[in-house]
Parts: sequence; structure tokens; C-alpha cells
Amino acid sequence: MEWIDGLGLFGAFLSAITFVPQVYKAWQTKSTGDLSVWMIFILLANVSTWLVYGIVKDDFAIILANSIILSLSLLLLYFKMTFKRNL
Repeated sequence: MEWIDGLGLFGAFLSAITFVPQVYKAWQTKSTGDLSVWMIFILLANVSTWLVYGIVKDDFAIILANSIILSLSLLLLYFKMTFKRNL
């Protein structure tokens, strides 16, 4: 593995974990009132686009990061819809 591949994987890791604290806090508090549903939709469109790009380019770091972010974003959307109903 070349150093640039390692750097890409490190960047993918950092990108992927950015939403972990928010997902954890939403799950723990059962509250997503401060999260904009539009932000989540834009995020879903963003990472879906990047994921397709990564698949077409066969770039593992892009595929990995955006797959994880897509999963976390879908989880946030699920929390937003579920917790909203429970209020």
C-alpha cells in the first residue's frame, strides 16, 4: 500500500466517524429536535453521490467512508422520524 492510500483510508475513517457522536447522542437522549430533516436529506444525497462516484472510480476509501456515513445518516433519519412521533 502506498502512503497516499493510507492517507485516503485515514481521511475516510475521520469522515466516517464525524456522525458517530450525533447518532449516539440522538439514540441516548431519544431526541432529534435540533436536527434539521433537510440537512439529513441533503447529506443523504451528498453521500449517495459520492458513493456512486467511488464505485465507478473503484476507490475503496471513498466507498468505505460514504457507505458508513450513508448508514449513519439513514439511522439519524430513522431516529428523526421515530422520536418525532413519540413526542
